Amino acid sequence: MKQVLTIVLSLVSFAAAAHQEDVPITTASELRAWCEMESHALFIGKGITPYNWSASFWEKGNVLFVKGSWRVGNKEAVIDCRIARGAQTRYAAISVNGYEER
Repeated sequence: MKQVLTIVLSLVSFAAAAHQEDVPITTASELRAWCEMESHALFIGKGITPYNWSASFWEKGNVLFVKGSWRVGNKEAVIDCRIARGAQTRYAAISVNGYEER
């Protein structure tokens, strides 16, 4: 019985964690936070630590936009994110410009 309970709790917590990561974005400020976190993770995944995040955000119709930047070494990497209002994060678009891997 204890093993069954452990398995059930593991599955429930896994499903809750998966759902928590893919949440709807309803405001440009929510997209800004997501864009910062996601772009930071992209650099960290490459073994690079970005610093000095700054960003502006706006809405145009039903689309939310963020234009941000990180300092990477002595260069600036520009990050662009966009998503339809209310869409889940898996549908967000992110692009990184101004940084080339060596």
